[in-house]
Amino acid sequence: MLNVAILGCGRWGSNHLKVLARLREEGIVRKISVIDTSQDARDRAVLADITKSSFDGVTADLVIIATPSDLHSSQAVELIQKGYHVLVEKPLGNTEFDAAAVISTAQEHGRLLSVGLLLRHHPAIRLVQNLISTGKLGRLESLRFVRRSTRQPSHGSNVIESIGVHGIDLLCHLLGEVEPSAISVEGDEIESRIVLEYPHGIEGLIDVAWNANKEKRSVTVMGSNAKLIFDLNNHNSVTLYRDGNEYTLQCDDKYSPLEAEIRHMLDGISAFNQGIKWIQNPSHGAVLRGVRWTEKAIAATPHVRPH
Repeated sequence: MLNVAILGCGRWGSNHLKVLARLREEGIVRKISVIDTSQDARDRAVLADITKSSFDGVTADLVIIATPSDLHSSQAVELIQKGYHVLVEKPLGNTEFDAAAVISTAQEHGRLLSVGLLLRHHPAIRLVQNLISTGKLGRLESLRFVRRSTRQPSHGSNVIESIGVHGIDLLCHLLGEVEPSAISVEGDEIESRIVLEYPHGIEGLIDVAWNANKEKRSVTVMGSNAKLIFDLNNHNSVTLYRDGNEYTLQCDDKYSPLEAEIRHMLDGISAFNQGIKWIQNPSHGAVLRGVRWTEKAIAATPHVRPH
């Protein structure tokens, strides 16, 4: 049983708290601490065992950082130096340099560091990867990621950094962690379309937006033999289209992406304590790639809304 602290308990930190409370009921987590400078946030964290305005006196095996993104890298470095294992919500840093500094700090101090690219842990991903590796889809031709949210953007946020990074990371992950070769972007900080070109002529399209008319959350993988589509809100199945027929394929994994991500990190800490090798997902290299191509996408943005 491990002790977990959440630094920052706003909208997304509260989601972490709900998952941790379920894991506490299972006996996986012993104690949950919430650290937030906001009294309102602390008052809302009724599922926590302890709420505090600072880290003074906090005992934890893992700290989850769910604060504003511009604080992630500095807070992660500070907490790692104090001896905590850390799970940081994306992005790890606003620049590749900042992200690399956190990774090197974790290596220097022998602490586990993971980043919240949670769609890697979506129940459909293992199924999709199996279909790709066994040739069921044929030669991959294109991938499409759509995440259009009706939510209003937070002050100063950029839709590429907030949402687009998930598409960038997921497409690279599905292609076997392949690095893109080129990028082009249409849009602005509210709505963007990103085109990633990969080796062998594979194209990835990422369509993200705030203030959308309706919620859209889908991933499409197009192969020479078949097409596969899944809804990011559906954790149970994917749809395969082949030879004019439609098939529903069931996912084996049933945890939500966030719960699977947290369980993965807690497993890592248990393995660390026992001296057992643990395969990190995402790897540090993938984390840096995500920051790097997010930077490239933002730099390539013409600030003209796509039509």
